[in-house]
Amino acid sequence: MLPPIERHNIRQLEELNQRGGRMLTVVDLIEAGTISPEMAAAVMEALARGASILTGARPSGAGKTTVLAAFLNLLPPDVTIVTVDDPAVVGQALARPPEHPTCYLVHEIGAGHWYGYLWGQAVSDYLRLTRGPHRIASCLHADTLEELTHILTSPPLCVDPSDLHRVGILGFMRMDASARGSIVRRLATLHIRVPFVDRSCRFVFSRSSNSFSREPLSDAGYQSLGGGSPTMATSRERTLKKAFLAFIEHLLGTGARSLEEVREEVLAFYKQQRE
Repeated sequence: MLPPIERHNIRQLEELNQRGGRMLTVVDLIEAGTISPEMAAAVMEALARGASILTGARPSGAGKTTVLAAFLNLLPPDVTIVTVDDPAVVGQALARPPEHPTCYLVHEIGAGHWYGYLWGQAVSDYLRLTRGPHRIASCLHADTLEELTHILTSPPLCVDPSDLHRVGILGFMRMDASARGSIVRRLATLHIRVPFVDRSCRFVFSRSSNSFSREPLSDAGYQSLGGGSPTMATSRERTLKKAFLAFIEHLLGTGARSLEEVREEVLAFYKQQRE
């Protein structure tokens, strides 16, 4: 049975469910071709180092919330997920750091008056959480990093660009029609940035090759906005990097499907790494 904090986190992820039925996990997403095993491993590595997450897609139903929840299920142990159901939660977090590692979850950065939505000045404050020991996780209607940056840094949100550049994981969904006419949802672009990996990179899906490729990215702009700098990986970190990919490949063979089952495997992995 999962510990109380883990059961609490699962409930927070279940509240993101907009489609009904079982929440999808990274196992489902890999099998559907939405992400690759290497992408899942890279996300898990960045999360282990404290990364925050933003996912985007302009059309509703593209899967940005599903991917967000699946990735949050890979968080390291002992991180509490707190859903921001009122802007006051952000203010309290800024005024007093939490006693335990915390990820502040906003269901959507949007102007709607729905549970877990955030808009206006509160969004700028929310991104300020990345300056301290906090993590954030949310999604919004944007198809590209450029569009996301414009929305967040322009009025009425006016997010400080350096706060945005402290977000380590940014993914953008796309819906494509398959040869049979069905809709295929893919994480078309995934940015993972220093200091949560040794070198910033981007995963891109190519329709012509029907595969994902990993591209190195310059860290110059990220450093100039206060995002840190590339770091030399220690022997321990290089070993752990390989272990993340090995874990994802192991996970695919376990038969785990639900959030709870996948989470149990994640916790067992971290326990093994600490022994």
